[in-house]
Amino acid sequence: MAATSYNELRQKSAKNAAPENDDNDYYDYDYGEVDNENPDPLITNVKDPPYFEKTQTKVLASANRDVIMDCDVKNMNANNAVVWYKDNTIYTNGQYAINHRVEGLRNNSLLLKNIQTDDAGNYYCEVLPQKIRLHVILEIERTLTILCDGREVLDRTVVYKQSESHICKCKSPGSDINNIKWFINGQPAEEIVNDIDRNTLILNNIDAHYAGVFQCLDDDGSEKPKHGMFNILVNYVPKVTTHRHHINTQIGSNAELYCDYKSEPIAVTRWLKNGRSLSYSEKYMISYAKDKHSNRTTLIVNDVADEDLGEYICQAENALGTSELKTHLMLEPEKGQFEDIKIFGNKVILNWIVRSLQPLSEAVLDYKLKGSYTWSTTTVLHTQRHDSGIWKISHEMELTPGEWQTRIKTRNTAGWSKFSMPYIFNIEGGEDFDILPDGWSDRVNDVMLAGFGGGQNNTTSSSTSTKALSCLSFYSILLYVSHRFH
Repeated sequence: MAATSYNELRQKSAKNAAPENDDNDYYDYDYGEVDNENPDPLITNVKDPPYFEKTQTKVLASANRDVIMDCDVKNMNANNAVVWYKDNTIYTNGQYAINHRVEGLRNNSLLLKNIQTDDAGNYYCEVLPQKIRLHVILEIERTLTILCDGREVLDRTVVYKQSESHICKCKSPGSDINNIKWFINGQPAEEIVNDIDRNTLILNNIDAHYAGVFQCLDDDGSEKPKHGMFNILVNYVPKVTTHRHHINTQIGSNAELYCDYKSEPIAVTRWLKNGRSLSYSEKYMISYAKDKHSNRTTLIVNDVADEDLGEYICQAENALGTSELKTHLMLEPEKGQFEDIKIFGNKVILNWIVRSLQPLSEAVLDYKLKGSYTWSTTTVLHTQRHDSGIWKISHEMELTPGEWQTRIKTRNTAGWSKFSMPYIFNIEGGEDFDILPDGWSDRVNDVMLAGFGGGQNNTTSSSTSTKALSCLSFYSILLYVSHRFH
């Protein structure tokens, strides 16, 4: 229905208010001029429709901050409603918002929280039912630009596959290209990526270690240099590892086999023996654990029998492929694990940890100087029983200056272990120590000592170099029980 005009209202008001005379004539009513500063209340009840003084505006904002876009509508009435759009998507309807980062304010403004580069674009404040619109163009200040393969990636996450190659460039308008510095997970990119050309990263044959936060810094010497970042997520074939490839056990006991794995996307794992997949049963239990570095699956073999000994395979599989490792369950000792070294001048004390539930009957130490092709070998025939199955082997020797490496293997009632990984150490030129530091003499006296020099327990390989023999003025092997686990 059309709104009542100003003249119609004035006529109705006059008709109701003018008294009649005895002759049924109306008194003449002088309205005079309209007072615009103090309008008639009847007139103010009727408003003009809402409108915008301008239909388009621009808002410039910085990334990672909040921004408010106003809907400055005039003549807003109680029966009007405001809806905010981004392009064709409704962002707010009154105070109801599309997500937690968006909020419609009581004054009809739109609040965007922690804005990112992809928040830039065209926004519309629409007033209903008239459907009039204000077009707001939101622009995000970009301190610099990061492009990977020509695509804008600033403040985004990109997903690459293992073995792919990509090129990323950082551009800072108005700045010297030589000011650009790259960082990967907080470390200078030069420590991770071999191919860097000023503002350009060349990522060849991408692998899992490329995943993380990539940052670009315009190091122009200013107090607040321009910078930007993006994330790389790498999809790769599972990587499987274990810290114990050989697991010592004994008949009738329970054994645990470990398999650590990492993958993206997540992998499924399985254990196999003799080509057959193992499942949960009275014989086998399988558990899973996760920490910030990797996932672990553990196979528990209950009541070990002879047929349980041998090779087990741990497999991890995801959409990109399958990886596996082999673990051996055996009665022989496990490989020795190097624990620590003490150097006092030319005197050296080396310590290893060996796992064996059976008694150790023999230990062999190999050592050689850098440049030698053959090992010098020393054999120990004395052992001491320890119920926990954790043994510690200590070796003391005096060596000439130079780079040395050493390894050990041990024997129990079931047979020999594999050699440990060689441990490399350096003897610097300096004075000789005739007396060990405080506490070490007591440590030596507390264990069973097997001495060498001229006894039958000293066997040296026939190919031992003269130089290696001449440097070994005295040595001994200390094999004793460690009362702590490794």
